[in-house]
Amino acid sequence: MKTRIYLAALGLTAAFAWAGLAHAGTTPPHVPGAPTTVQGWADRCLDFTTNAWAFKTPQRFLAWLDVFSDPGIWLEFARRGQDPQTFVHMGDSLLDPATVRNYLQWTDPDIVAKWEDALAKPDFITDVNAILFDPGRFMRWVMLPLDPAPWKLLLSAANPETWLKWLNAPFDPRTQALFNKAADPNTLDAWLRALQDPANYPGASLLKPVAATGMTTL
Repeated sequence: MKTRIYLAALGLTAAFAWAGLAHAGTTPPHVPGAPTTVQGWADRCLDFTTNAWAFKTPQRFLAWLDVFSDPGIWLEFARRGQDPQTFVHMGDSLLDPATVRNYLQWTDPDIVAKWEDALAKPDFITDVNAILFDPGRFMRWVMLPLDPAPWKLLLSAANPETWLKWLNAPFDPRTQALFNKAADPNTLDAWLRALQDPANYPGASLLKPVAATGMTTL
């Protein structure tokens, strides 16, 4: 009798864990502009023109933490990491002048003020702890070895077709286009112009113009 009760409890726990895995990575609806799927988060985080989004407000960070403390996003990264074109896409986004604008937004003093305000409030720390110490999240990690997804990824990594992709990657037209873009002087020129554009500095009032070069310095 006790054995049956134990097995039933174990089965119920496993069922909840499986359900948790199925819904892992969804974002709280109160965060405007946040991706609503694991795939959406992966797209944003692997793109250098957008991957600083989650750290520019404490609310966005909580949405990011909710996803990145869950196994679902890491399985998605592992899946994409087997495709060399994932890294080609990342390199292409890194060469985009929008990457400069993405990171220069950190010059906005309003970002620092928002973080200072959040860190001074116990509610923010409580929200972080609620995410990190969520029992359901812990169970999803514990039950991960029973999920077929990571095992499929391991089999895929050992598949000769995966290795063939990597061997052929340097000759792929998309890879060649990335090499050409990196070697193009216009790419560097676009980066330099983005660095010099005052519109890319939200904290422009904190910057001093350098008349001789037109550049701005802290």
